[in-house]
Amino acid sequence: MSSGPRLARSVVVPVLISVVLLASLEGGCRVVRRLREGTWPVTRAVSYARFVEDIGRAYQPHPFLVASGRPNARLEKVGKVIQFNSLGYRGGPVDLPKPAGRFRILCAGGSTTFDLLATNNDTTWPARLAQVLRARTGRDVDVVNAGFPGWTSVESLVSLELRDIDLAPDLVIVFSGINETQPAGHEPFTPDYSQGHGELLPRILGLHPVPLRTASRFVFIEWLLDRAGKPSTKPEGFAPAWAWNGGARKNDIPPEAVAAFVRNLRSTAAVASANGAATLFVAQTALRRKGQETYDDEYIESWAPGLTAAGYRRAVERYNEGAEGLAKAGLASFVNPFDSGFEDADFNDPVHFSDAGSAKMAERIADAVVQNTSWSANR
Repeated sequence: MSSGPRLARSVVVPVLISVVLLASLEGGCRVVRRLREGTWPVTRAVSYARFVEDIGRAYQPHPFLVASGRPNARLEKVGKVIQFNSLGYRGGPVDLPKPAGRFRILCAGGSTTFDLLATNNDTTWPARLAQVLRARTGRDVDVVNAGFPGWTSVESLVSLELRDIDLAPDLVIVFSGINETQPAGHEPFTPDYSQGHGELLPRILGLHPVPLRTASRFVFIEWLLDRAGKPSTKPEGFAPAWAWNGGARKNDIPPEAVAAFVRNLRSTAAVASANGAATLFVAQTALRRKGQETYDDEYIESWAPGLTAAGYRRAVERYNEGAEGLAKAGLASFVNPFDSGFEDADFNDPVHFSDAGSAKMAERIADAVVQNTSWSANR
Protein backbone atom coordinates (compact mmCIF):
# COMPACT_ATOMS: atom_id res chain seq x y z
CA MET A 1 0.00 0.00 0.00
CA SER A 2 1.38 3.40 -0.94
CA SER A 3 2.11 6.05 1.68
CA GLY A 4 -0.78 8.24 0.42
CA PRO A 5 -3.66 5.90 1.37
CA ARG A 6 -1.93 4.98 4.64
CA LEU A 7 -1.59 8.66 5.51
CA ALA A 8 -5.20 9.35 4.58
CA ARG A 9 -6.36 6.41 6.68
CA SER A 10 -4.27 7.50 9.65
CA VAL A 11 -5.97 10.92 9.53
CA VAL A 12 -9.51 10.02 8.52
CA VAL A 13 -10.04 7.13 10.92
CA PRO A 14 -9.15 9.07 14.10
CA VAL A 15 -11.28 11.97 12.92
CA LEU A 16 -14.27 9.70 12.30
CA ILE A 17 -13.80 8.07 15.71
CA SER A 18 -13.67 11.51 17.35
CA VAL A 19 -16.82 12.64 15.54
CA VAL A 20 -18.71 9.50 16.54
CA LEU A 21 -17.51 9.83 20.15
CA LEU A 22 -18.51 13.50 20.33
CA ALA A 23 -21.90 12.75 18.78
CA SER A 24 -22.48 9.95 21.30
CA LEU A 25 -21.53 12.16 24.24
CA GLU A 26 -23.63 15.03 22.93
CA GLY A 27 -26.63 12.76 22.35
CA GLY A 28 -26.27 11.15 25.74
CA CYS A 29 -25.99 14.52 27.47
CA ARG A 30 -29.13 15.77 25.74
CA VAL A 31 -31.12 12.63 26.58
CA VAL A 32 -30.10 12.76 30.25
CA ARG A 33 -31.10 16.42 30.55
CA ARG A 34 -34.32 15.74 28.66
CA LEU A 35 -35.23 13.08 31.21
CA ARG A 36 -34.28 15.33 34.13
CA GLU A 37 -35.77 18.62 32.93
CA GLY A 38 -38.64 17.51 30.72
CA THR A 39 -37.51 19.51 27.67
CA TRP A 40 -34.76 19.09 25.13
CA PRO A 41 -31.80 21.24 26.25
CA VAL A 42 -29.99 23.91 24.25
CA THR A 43 -26.87 25.84 25.11
CA ARG A 44 -26.99 29.32 26.58
CA ALA A 45 -25.65 30.73 23.31
CA VAL A 46 -28.41 29.10 21.28
CA SER A 47 -31.00 30.18 23.83
CA TYR A 48 -29.76 33.76 23.59
CA ALA A 49 -29.80 33.68 19.78
CA ARG A 50 -33.40 32.43 19.76
CA PHE A 51 -34.37 35.06 22.33
CA VAL A 52 -32.93 37.84 20.17
CA GLU A 53 -34.61 36.40 17.07
CA ASP A 54 -37.99 36.38 18.82
CA ILE A 55 -37.54 40.00 19.89
CA GLY A 56 -36.59 40.98 16.35
CA ARG A 57 -40.03 39.97 15.10
CA ALA A 58 -41.46 43.08 16.79
CA TYR A 59 -39.05 45.33 14.89
CA GLN A 60 -38.57 46.13 11.24
CA PRO A 61 -35.68 47.42 9.13
CA HIS A 62 -35.80 51.11 8.30
CA PRO A 63 -33.80 52.76 5.49
CA PHE A 64 -32.72 55.75 7.62
CA LEU A 65 -33.14 54.60 11.24
CA VAL A 66 -31.55 51.12 10.98
CA ALA A 67 -34.66 49.71 12.66
CA SER A 68 -37.97 50.86 14.11
CA GLY A 69 -41.03 49.41 15.81
CA ARG A 70 -43.28 47.28 13.65
CA PRO A 71 -46.73 48.93 13.62
CA ASN A 72 -49.21 47.18 15.93
CA ALA A 73 -46.66 44.52 16.90
CA ARG A 74 -46.86 42.90 20.32
CA LEU A 75 -43.89 41.40 22.16
CA GLU A 76 -44.20 39.36 25.35
CA LYS A 77 -41.03 38.07 26.98
CA VAL A 78 -39.83 37.29 30.51
CA GLY A 79 -43.00 38.73 32.03
CA LYS A 80 -42.80 41.99 30.07
CA VAL A 81 -45.32 43.14 27.47
CA ILE A 82 -44.52 45.66 24.73
CA GLN A 83 -47.21 46.93 22.37
CA PHE A 84 -46.55 49.21 19.41
CA ASN A 85 -49.25 51.50 18.08
CA SER A 86 -50.17 51.95 14.42
CA LEU A 87 -47.32 54.46 13.99
CA GLY A 88 -44.66 52.12 15.39
CA TYR A 89 -44.25 53.89 18.74
CA ARG A 90 -44.49 52.12 22.07
CA GLY A 91 -47.82 53.12 23.62
CA GLY A 92 -51.42 53.77 22.75
CA PRO A 93 -52.85 55.61 19.73
CA VAL A 94 -51.68 59.16 19.01
CA ASP A 95 -54.40 61.64 18.14
CA LEU A 96 -53.71 63.27 14.77
CA PRO A 97 -53.98 66.06 14.17
CA LYS A 98 -53.15 67.10 17.72
CA PRO A 99 -56.34 68.34 19.41
CA ALA A 100 -56.55 72.07 20.08
CA GLY A 101 -55.33 73.00 23.54
CA ARG A 102 -53.36 69.80 24.09
CA PHE A 103 -49.78 69.97 25.36
CA ARG A 104 -47.82 67.20 23.69
CA ILE A 105 -44.46 65.89 24.89
CA LEU A 106 -42.24 63.67 22.76
CA CYS A 107 -39.61 61.57 24.56
CA ALA A 108 -36.59 60.67 22.41
CA GLY A 109 -33.76 58.23 23.16
CA GLY A 110 -32.81 54.57 23.27
CA SER A 111 -33.97 51.66 25.42
CA THR A 112 -33.90 53.73 28.61
CA THR A 113 -36.52 56.04 27.06
CA PHE A 114 -38.38 53.11 25.53
CA ASP A 115 -38.18 51.75 29.12
CA LEU A 116 -37.29 48.28 27.94
CA LEU A 117 -37.76 46.46 31.24
CA ALA A 118 -41.03 48.08 32.30
CA THR A 119 -43.76 45.52 32.97
CA ASN A 120 -45.99 46.95 30.25
CA ASN A 121 -46.68 50.15 28.31
CA ASP A 122 -48.56 51.77 31.19
CA THR A 123 -45.63 51.40 33.59
CA THR A 124 -43.02 53.07 31.36
CA TRP A 125 -41.82 56.44 32.63
CA PRO A 126 -43.13 58.35 29.56
CA ALA A 127 -46.62 56.90 30.14
CA ARG A 128 -46.42 57.68 33.84
CA LEU A 129 -45.18 61.19 33.02
CA ALA A 130 -48.43 61.92 31.20
CA GLN A 131 -50.44 60.68 34.18
CA VAL A 132 -48.43 62.76 36.66
CA LEU A 133 -48.65 65.96 34.62
CA ARG A 134 -52.38 65.63 34.07
CA ALA A 135 -52.91 65.08 37.79
CA ARG A 136 -50.67 67.99 38.83
CA THR A 137 -51.82 70.57 36.33
CA GLY A 138 -55.31 69.60 35.27
CA ARG A 139 -54.20 70.24 31.70
CA ASP A 140 -54.78 68.16 28.59
CA VAL A 141 -51.36 66.49 28.24
CA ASP A 142 -50.15 63.50 26.28
CA VAL A 143 -46.70 61.96 25.97
CA VAL A 144 -45.40 60.07 22.92
CA ASN A 145 -42.68 57.51 23.60
CA ALA A 146 -40.36 57.92 20.59
CA GLY A 147 -37.54 55.95 22.18
CA PHE A 148 -36.28 52.77 20.58
CA PRO A 149 -33.80 50.11 21.80
CA GLY A 150 -30.25 50.70 20.67
CA TRP A 151 -30.81 54.15 19.20
CA THR A 152 -28.23 56.86 19.68
CA SER A 153 -28.71 60.60 19.31
CA VAL A 154 -28.17 60.08 15.55
CA GLU A 155 -31.25 57.88 15.07
CA SER A 156 -33.30 60.07 17.41
CA LEU A 157 -32.34 63.18 15.43
CA VAL A 158 -33.24 61.57 12.12
CA SER A 159 -36.51 60.26 13.56
CA LEU A 160 -37.38 63.70 14.89
CA GLU A 161 -36.78 65.32 11.51
CA LEU A 162 -38.48 62.66 9.39
CA ARG A 163 -41.51 61.67 11.45
CA ASP A 164 -41.67 62.75 15.10
CA ILE A 165 -41.96 66.46 14.42
CA ASP A 166 -45.12 65.77 12.39
CA LEU A 167 -46.83 64.88 15.68
CA ALA A 168 -46.58 68.60 16.63
CA PRO A 169 -44.85 68.25 20.00
CA ASP A 170 -44.64 71.27 22.29
CA LEU A 171 -41.70 69.80 24.19
CA VAL A 172 -39.02 67.31 23.11
CA ILE A 173 -37.33 65.44 25.96
CA VAL A 174 -33.99 63.88 25.02
CA PHE A 175 -32.70 61.04 27.23
CA SER A 176 -29.61 59.89 25.31
CA GLY A 177 -25.99 59.07 26.03
CA ILE A 178 -25.37 55.47 27.00
CA ASN A 179 -25.62 54.08 23.47
CA GLU A 180 -23.12 56.67 22.24
CA THR A 181 -20.48 54.62 24.06
CA GLN A 182 -20.59 52.05 21.25
CA PRO A 183 -19.18 54.23 18.46
CA ALA A 184 -17.08 56.20 20.95
CA GLY A 185 -15.06 53.09 21.80
CA HIS A 186 -14.37 52.18 18.18
CA GLU A 187 -10.98 52.95 16.62
CA PRO A 188 -10.91 55.04 14.60
CA PHE A 189 -13.92 57.01 15.83
CA THR A 190 -16.40 57.81 13.06
CA PRO A 191 -18.61 60.88 13.71
CA ASP A 192 -21.50 59.39 11.73
CA TYR A 193 -21.52 56.37 14.10
CA SER A 194 -21.30 53.96 11.18
CA GLN A 195 -18.48 51.98 12.83
CA GLY A 196 -18.94 50.38 16.22
CA HIS A 197 -22.68 50.95 16.09
CA GLY A 198 -24.44 51.15 12.74
CA GLU A 199 -23.19 47.80 11.48
CA LEU A 200 -23.90 46.08 14.82
CA LEU A 201 -27.37 47.32 15.69
CA PRO A 202 -29.35 45.10 13.26
CA ARG A 203 -27.85 41.96 14.80
CA ILE A 204 -28.29 43.21 18.35
CA LEU A 205 -31.96 43.89 17.62
CA GLY A 206 -32.53 40.47 16.07
CA LEU A 207 -32.96 41.71 12.51
CA HIS A 208 -29.90 39.67 11.52
CA PRO A 209 -29.15 36.21 12.94
CA VAL A 210 -26.74 36.14 15.87
CA PRO A 211 -23.59 34.38 14.61
CA LEU A 212 -22.84 31.26 16.62
CA ARG A 213 -19.63 29.27 16.70
CA THR A 214 -20.15 25.57 16.06
CA ALA A 215 -18.83 24.65 19.49
CA SER A 216 -21.36 26.96 21.17
CA ARG A 217 -24.18 24.71 19.92
CA PHE A 218 -22.95 21.62 21.80
CA VAL A 219 -24.55 20.99 25.20
CA PHE A 220 -21.77 18.57 26.15
CA ILE A 221 -19.02 21.10 25.37
CA GLU A 222 -20.84 23.76 27.40
CA TRP A 223 -21.09 21.30 30.28
CA LEU A 224 -17.36 20.63 30.13
CA LEU A 225 -16.48 24.32 29.97
CA ASP A 226 -18.74 25.10 32.91
CA ARG A 227 -16.86 22.60 35.02
CA ALA A 228 -13.42 23.54 33.77
CA GLY A 229 -13.81 27.28 34.18
CA LYS A 230 -14.93 29.72 36.83
CA PRO A 231 -18.66 29.91 37.63
CA SER A 232 -20.32 32.56 35.49
CA THR A 233 -21.57 35.72 37.18
CA LYS A 234 -23.99 36.27 34.29
CA PRO A 235 -27.63 35.14 34.46
CA GLU A 236 -28.90 32.37 32.22
CA GLY A 237 -29.22 33.55 28.65
CA PHE A 238 -26.92 36.56 29.03
CA ALA A 239 -24.44 37.03 26.21
CA PRO A 240 -22.44 39.99 24.96
CA ALA A 241 -23.64 41.76 21.85
CA TRP A 242 -20.35 40.78 20.23
CA ALA A 243 -16.87 39.66 21.12
CA TRP A 244 -14.37 42.48 21.54
CA ASN A 245 -11.10 41.71 19.75
CA GLY A 246 -9.81 45.24 19.26
CA GLY A 247 -7.06 45.29 21.85
CA ALA A 248 -6.94 46.85 25.30
CA ARG A 249 -10.13 48.55 26.36
CA LYS A 250 -9.94 52.27 27.11
CA ASN A 251 -10.81 54.21 30.23
CA ASP A 252 -12.04 57.30 28.39
CA ILE A 253 -13.42 58.44 25.05
CA PRO A 254 -11.85 60.85 22.53
CA PRO A 255 -12.90 64.52 22.49
CA GLU A 256 -14.25 63.97 18.98
CA ALA A 257 -16.88 61.60 20.39
CA VAL A 258 -18.12 64.20 22.86
CA ALA A 259 -18.15 66.85 20.11
CA ALA A 260 -20.25 64.60 17.85
CA PHE A 261 -22.78 63.99 20.62
CA VAL A 262 -23.04 67.70 21.39
CA ARG A 263 -23.45 68.37 17.65
CA ASN A 264 -26.35 65.92 17.51
CA LEU A 265 -28.06 67.46 20.53
CA ARG A 266 -27.58 70.96 19.14
CA SER A 267 -29.21 69.87 15.89
CA THR A 268 -32.04 68.20 17.79
CA ALA A 269 -32.79 71.40 19.69
CA ALA A 270 -32.66 73.37 16.41
CA VAL A 271 -35.16 71.06 14.69
CA ALA A 272 -37.48 71.26 17.69
CA SER A 273 -37.20 75.04 17.92
CA ALA A 274 -37.79 75.53 14.18
CA ASN A 275 -41.09 73.71 14.65
CA GLY A 276 -42.18 75.56 17.77
CA ALA A 277 -41.09 73.03 20.42
CA ALA A 278 -38.89 73.51 23.47
CA THR A 279 -36.18 70.95 24.34
CA LEU A 280 -35.23 69.34 27.64
CA PHE A 281 -32.00 67.33 27.90
CA VAL A 282 -31.96 64.66 30.62
CA ALA A 283 -28.77 63.23 32.12
CA GLN A 284 -28.17 59.49 32.04
CA THR A 285 -26.53 57.21 34.57
CA ALA A 286 -24.81 53.82 34.82
CA LEU A 287 -24.90 52.20 38.25
CA ARG A 288 -22.66 49.82 40.13
CA ARG A 289 -25.25 48.29 42.40
CA LYS A 290 -24.16 47.03 45.78
CA GLY A 291 -23.54 43.29 45.68
CA GLN A 292 -23.88 43.22 41.88
CA GLU A 293 -20.77 45.15 40.91
CA THR A 294 -19.22 42.34 38.86
CA TYR A 295 -22.37 41.68 36.89
CA ASP A 296 -22.95 45.41 36.29
CA ASP A 297 -19.41 45.88 35.00
CA GLU A 298 -19.69 42.86 32.71
CA TYR A 299 -23.06 44.05 31.46
CA ILE A 300 -21.91 47.48 30.35
CA GLU A 301 -18.61 46.22 28.93
CA SER A 302 -20.59 43.77 26.80
CA TRP A 303 -22.50 46.72 25.34
CA ALA A 304 -19.63 49.15 24.73
CA PRO A 305 -16.85 47.91 22.42
CA GLY A 306 -13.43 49.12 23.36
CA LEU A 307 -14.33 50.63 26.73
CA THR A 308 -13.77 49.38 30.24
CA ALA A 309 -16.61 49.69 32.72
CA ALA A 310 -14.86 52.76 34.12
CA GLY A 311 -14.49 54.15 30.59
CA TYR A 312 -18.19 53.61 29.96
CA ARG A 313 -19.15 55.53 33.08
CA ARG A 314 -16.67 58.28 32.28
CA ALA A 315 -18.22 58.57 28.81
CA VAL A 316 -21.69 58.99 30.31
CA GLU A 317 -20.35 61.74 32.57
CA ARG A 318 -18.81 63.57 29.64
CA TYR A 319 -22.00 63.30 27.59
CA ASN A 320 -24.00 64.69 30.50
CA GLU A 321 -21.55 67.58 30.77
CA GLY A 322 -21.96 68.27 27.05
CA ALA A 323 -25.75 68.36 27.31
CA GLU A 324 -25.61 70.63 30.33
CA GLY A 325 -23.26 72.95 28.46
CA LEU A 326 -25.81 73.39 25.68
CA ALA A 327 -28.46 74.20 28.25
CA LYS A 328 -26.22 76.83 29.84
CA ALA A 329 -25.83 78.37 26.38
CA GLY A 330 -29.59 78.80 26.26
CA LEU A 331 -30.36 76.17 23.62
CA ALA A 332 -32.41 73.94 25.90
CA SER A 333 -33.18 73.08 29.51
CA PHE A 334 -31.27 70.40 31.42
CA VAL A 335 -32.06 68.18 34.38
CA ASN A 336 -30.16 65.45 36.18
CA PRO A 337 -32.84 63.30 37.81
CA PHE A 338 -30.21 61.09 39.45
CA ASP A 339 -28.55 63.73 41.63
CA SER A 340 -30.56 62.37 44.57
CA GLY A 341 -33.41 60.07 45.44
CA PHE A 342 -32.67 57.00 43.30
CA GLU A 343 -31.64 53.69 44.85
CA ASP A 344 -30.28 50.41 43.53
CA ALA A 345 -33.76 48.87 43.73
CA ASP A 346 -34.96 51.42 41.18
CA PHE A 347 -32.98 49.59 38.48
CA ASN A 348 -33.22 46.12 36.95
CA ASP A 349 -29.67 46.41 35.59
CA PRO A 350 -27.07 49.22 35.54
CA VAL A 351 -29.12 51.44 33.21
CA HIS A 352 -32.73 50.22 32.89
CA PHE A 353 -35.41 51.06 35.44
CA SER A 354 -37.50 48.76 37.54
CA ASP A 355 -41.17 49.73 37.76
CA ALA A 356 -40.38 51.64 40.95
CA GLY A 357 -37.60 53.50 39.16
CA SER A 358 -39.88 54.33 36.23
CA ALA A 359 -42.40 55.87 38.62
CA LYS A 360 -39.68 57.91 40.31
CA MET A 361 -38.30 59.01 36.94
CA ALA A 362 -41.72 60.28 35.87
CA GLU A 363 -41.99 62.38 39.01
CA ARG A 364 -38.55 63.90 38.57
CA ILE A 365 -39.13 64.74 34.91
CA ALA A 366 -42.53 66.19 35.75
CA ASP A 367 -40.80 68.53 38.20
CA ALA A 368 -38.49 69.74 35.44
CA VAL A 369 -41.30 70.13 32.91
CA VAL A 370 -43.45 72.22 35.24
CA GLN A 371 -40.49 74.39 36.28
CA ASN A 372 -39.06 75.02 32.80
CA THR A 373 -41.94 74.95 30.39
CA SER A 374 -44.33 77.74 29.48
CA TRP A 375 -47.72 76.07 29.53
CA SER A 376 -49.15 78.87 27.40
CA ALA A 377 -46.96 77.86 24.47
CA ASN A 378 -49.47 75.49 22.91
CA ARG A 379 -49.87 75.83 19.21
